[in-house]
This record gives sequence, structure tokens and C-alpha cells, in this order.
Amino acid sequence: MAAGRQQRVVVMRHGDRLDHAEPMWPANKPRPWDPPLTDAGVLRAWTVGKRIRAQAAADCYALHRVLVSPFHRCLQTAAQAVAALCAVPDDAALAAVLDSSANVPL
Repeated sequence: MAAGRQQRVVVMRHGDRLDHAEPMWPANKPRPWDPPLTDAGVLRAWTVGKRIRAQAAADCYALHRVLVSPFHRCLQTAAQAVAALCAVPDDAALAAVLDSSANVPL
């Protein structure tokens, strides 16, 4: 690494797992070890992505790579976080109401 350059690593854990909210979820699933996120977990992943975007902008750094586990909950978390990182509101009014990943202009 060149002198004066920094490398930042941002670590994010997956969102809330469905099997923790619904203990019987794995009973008849083909991949009981690989639960999806709860709705709250999806929203939290989106929100954390927005916070990371804001912090990166404030500290003047860019994210260049996202590494993610192949577990379903981790892929869902990464998809929401990356969508939030990449979302570009059309106007200030839209930016104020972006609370979920639905209908986000990219």
C-alpha cells in the first residue's frame, strides 16, 4: 500500500433470522440450517446500508467490494445493504421518505 493511503474494512452481520423469530420454521424445510431474514431483518439491513452510505460520505471514502457468505440470510442482507448504498433519490422529498427498499430508483 502506498504511503498515506488507508484501507477501510466495514463489517456487517446479517439481519434477524426467521428461525429465531419462529422456532418451528426449520421443522419441514429442505435447508433448515439456512433460514431467510424476517421482515424486520430486511428493513434493518436496508437501514444499516443507508447508515454506512452516510458515514462513507461524511468520511470521504468509497466502498469498492462486498464479500458475503453464501447463506440465504447473508445474501438477503447484502442485497438490501447494497441497494441502500446505491440508491439515488430523484429529489429531496423522495429522499426524506425512503424507509424501505420498495420502489427505490437506482
